[in-house]
Amino acid sequence: MTDTRTHIDERLAAIERTLLEMTALVAERVGSVTSAMLEGDVDAADALVAADDDIDLLSLQVEEGCIDTLVGEQPTGGALRFVVAAMHINTDIERSGDLVSNIAKAVGRLQGAHPDDNVRDLLARMSAQAQVLLRRAAESLRNRDAELAASVDELDDVLDELHYRYTQHVISDARRGDLDPQQSLQLALVGRFYERIGDHAENVGERVRYVIDGWLPEAQVAERAKACLEDGDMRPSRGLAVIDSVAEDRRVDAIRRDFIANVSHELKTPVGAMSLLAETLAGTTEDADRTRLTDLLQHEAKRVGDIIDDLLELTRLEETGTAADMLQVDDIVRRAIDKVQALAEAHRIDVAVEGVPSALTVQGDRRQIVRALTNLLDNAVRYSDSGQRVSLIVEPIEDGTSLTVRDEGEGIPRAELERVFERFYRVDRARSRETGGTGLGLAIVRHVAQNHGGKVRVESKPGEGSSFTLQLPVTGPEAV
Repeated sequence: MTDTRTHIDERLAAIERTLLEMTALVAERVGSVTSAMLEGDVDAADALVAADDDIDLLSLQVEEGCIDTLVGEQPTGGALRFVVAAMHINTDIERSGDLVSNIAKAVGRLQGAHPDDNVRDLLARMSAQAQVLLRRAAESLRNRDAELAASVDELDDVLDELHYRYTQHVISDARRGDLDPQQSLQLALVGRFYERIGDHAENVGERVRYVIDGWLPEAQVAERAKACLEDGDMRPSRGLAVIDSVAEDRRVDAIRRDFIANVSHELKTPVGAMSLLAETLAGTTEDADRTRLTDLLQHEAKRVGDIIDDLLELTRLEETGTAADMLQVDDIVRRAIDKVQALAEAHRIDVAVEGVPSALTVQGDRRQIVRALTNLLDNAVRYSDSGQRVSLIVEPIEDGTSLTVRDEGEGIPRAELERVFERFYRVDRARSRETGGTGLGLAIVRHVAQNHGGKVRVESKPGEGSSFTLQLPVTGPEAV
């Protein structure tokens, strides 16, 4: 028994050491990327982008350590709480590292920008505050200090206030003409990245409190539900029904809150950009500047429209029936290729089709399937570099058809693969905004696959591109 306990403790200690090393590394790089930003040092920024692989490697070690502990040791009690919390902390720290990379990428895009001293000072102060948050969260984990962990939440309010003031100064610089609209938007995004690092540190603090005493905001709701159940003197069968109802209501409420928060966040950036551009446009008299600002305003308006269109499409997929027509696969492929051809030519991407037996058919809704395949092709084109190739491979499989879209782009880290089909989730938010993505395309693909009794999967490695495969059965759903 003693050996088993010692073994578990050693595993947990190794996981904790790696988490603390990750956190210290990210905190250090927050300071480094801020120096690169303030000094306009593109080489230093590029080095930080490349060094993000170090964080990914540590994250993989934590992930594998947690899985090995769960499978090999079957921990209970406090040990189990630690493993669960460690998996969440790992995700938050890894994403903080991604945000450092996003800030580093912005350094090159801001060449020639000259923000005033207030903006530069607030950048430095946001950076310092984000580092304090990360280090305090790590210290609370190392010392198992619940009070210290709770204080991270209060410190994050300071960062939020600095971010608000920073945004106001960026807008003021844009109004005075010290920054062009594109530079203003890049600086606004940089401020948002610092704020989000603080949010992740706050999440770490909450998980530390969970490790120490099992505290979770959700637990308070569960305790109230339990108390109501016990006071009601209900029979076990009725009690079970009430528990199920409460759980379902909580689940739906959580989904609704997350959805509203995500929609609000995704619309906030383009709407804020439109407001900033409109204000700048109102004070501009030069025809060339007005033309450029108008083009940017139209671009942001299109982003809002695209998000709304995709939201409506998801609603249709969830609430309306699916047709069960017999469809020719070659016709579906041709329609999807036609929809992305102009984008591919503009990006100088070669789109090649392999396979497509002329007699191959699937049963389902033509509009939905074409939309799903178009989304996969569109993503592949947008996340490929000029001169690369996107391949669409069509293969007959047992009881159906396989449609694989393969690109030669940057690829997706292993830790992100399970989340790419979530609404509004993006692996690289900075690039997604550059390319005009809404974060809903893959969620639509997943719904289409489910509506047709099929499935969608992804295979990818960083630096080796990605392959998304949509599998559809020969016999689709019953017509509704």
